[in-house]
Amino acid sequence: MATKRKRLGELLVSLRLLSSEQLEQALAAKKDDEAPLGTVLVQLGFISEELLLNALAAQIGVWPWRLEERPPDPKAVKLLPAEISKAHQILPVEIRSDLLVLAMVNPLDIMAIERVRTVTGMRIEPVLADAQRLAKAIDDAHGGGRKRLTENLDELVEMALKDFNVSSKSKSQAETITDADTRPVVGLVNQLIVDAIRAKASDIHIEPRADRVDVRYRIDGQLIKGRDLPSSLLPMLTTRLKIMAEIDIVEFRIPQDGRISVQIDGRNVDLRMSVLPNHYGQRIVLRILDKSFGIKMLDELGFTERHLALFRSLVSKPYGMFLVTGPTGSGKTTTLYAAPADLRSSTNNIMTCEDPIEYDIDGINQSQVNEKVGLTFAKQLRATLRQDPDVILVGEIRDGETAQTAIRASLTGHMVLSTLHCNDAPSAIPRLLDMDVDPFLLSTSLIGVMSQRLLRKVCRHCAEDVAPSESDLAILEAYGAPVPVSVKRAKGCPECHQTGYSGRWAIHEIMPVVPAVARLLAARESIDTICEAATAFGYVPMQIPALAAVILGETTMDEAQRVVFLDATYAEMQNAAIGLRAA
Repeated sequence: MATKRKRLGELLVSLRLLSSEQLEQALAAKKDDEAPLGTVLVQLGFISEELLLNALAAQIGVWPWRLEERPPDPKAVKLLPAEISKAHQILPVEIRSDLLVLAMVNPLDIMAIERVRTVTGMRIEPVLADAQRLAKAIDDAHGGGRKRLTENLDELVEMALKDFNVSSKSKSQAETITDADTRPVVGLVNQLIVDAIRAKASDIHIEPRADRVDVRYRIDGQLIKGRDLPSSLLPMLTTRLKIMAEIDIVEFRIPQDGRISVQIDGRNVDLRMSVLPNHYGQRIVLRILDKSFGIKMLDELGFTERHLALFRSLVSKPYGMFLVTGPTGSGKTTTLYAAPADLRSSTNNIMTCEDPIEYDIDGINQSQVNEKVGLTFAKQLRATLRQDPDVILVGEIRDGETAQTAIRASLTGHMVLSTLHCNDAPSAIPRLLDMDVDPFLLSTSLIGVMSQRLLRKVCRHCAEDVAPSESDLAILEAYGAPVPVSVKRAKGCPECHQTGYSGRWAIHEIMPVVPAVARLLAARESIDTICEAATAFGYVPMQIPALAAVILGETTMDEAQRVVFLDATYAEMQNAAIGLRAA
């Protein structure tokens, strides 16, 4: 009689890799998340990817295969055509005499195993591999990992053009396209999205021009050209994306917004879609929200030890208002989500007012603004105050009404966290005063302001060491920074899409509003006076951590100057109160 296979959760508990309480918490979180239980356990930090792979393999009865430690043998890879590997998400990794070891996401897929046995004429031993690592290994093995993004779409574009038999004449945006017509474009649209997600892009831009359609991806904060598409494909691309987002495919005169949910390489990804009528057609931007990355903790956000301690001491206060500032794309939302995740416990009630809700956070009560029915941030915040909250997260302070309501909430015993669009931490004060906020109430409620930016890391594969230039030396000397023997220079290679940079980290400046600073704020003193007073309590301008990153070889001087204002003329004023040692 066959033994009944244990469920994953039961197996992990029986192996003492997971407690019963952790399993219950993960199952509760999974109700609101379509991801597999194993993925949820990793996101919650209850188990590592390595232990999860071992447990899944034991559950199925096969060996685990760690592609990061044992890359596939090129001789084995050549035995199986690329189309079969991609279709079944499988990859030969090793040859043992007449035995072929086959890495799979689902080692119980008998049809895939039989197909490989028929093609290769060998015995097959299935092994379990991580889905994401296997997808990347398949791309790398068959030329998809390091090829330019443009190369992956050539065949799909040719097929779409051939199937549609598109003429050189442009089509009307209002032309009706049947399901049969849009089917050939499905593969093209899917490939655009897959390429962007695997390249870790944050946005996809589809931009109609006079004679073409430009596709660009925002990677590490910068737009990178993907490829050009024939302008005659624009109506079909637009229609397909609108169908996926469930918005009106006939309307092309007004802006439209929608949301798309897709599953890529075994993980769920949301895309926020914005359509804007343009001179040559409808311009589309897709914001990518990859749920598999989960909510980052404060320790993962690039804080220095000093800044992390200061940040935690401010947001853990029982009441007051703390603001995170910076331009669009500076990581404000990520930091704002990390704070409640760090503060949540069974003894407090954390509530949010968001537009939109980007990530689901277990244990936190989230609500969404809906301005179409009159539910603004201010109205929702007032309603939230009647829900007995301890900590309130307001997605953004956009107007005076929201600012006034947030301040009153902080004055009545609540901790309010929010974002504000301004250039640096001190600029939050005149920004709020411009919203007609009373300076005395602001000085009483505001406990701190943090500003942040995202610096691109120099690519480790192609970065070059060069001597600092004269302008570099002038800036370093003006800020009182030690002069390094060499600094990094970005070059560009296939690994970083020829940009010279790969990945980003955050730099911060935090201005605590202690009583000495609050008195200056209430008296409407100048920003320079307020900044000078705040330096004694931990305020360090953002230029200092940016230069520290250059000296440590994490980024280049060009990138630091792009992100923050570095100028020897103004350095003396800032350096009079603080120096690089303060960072």
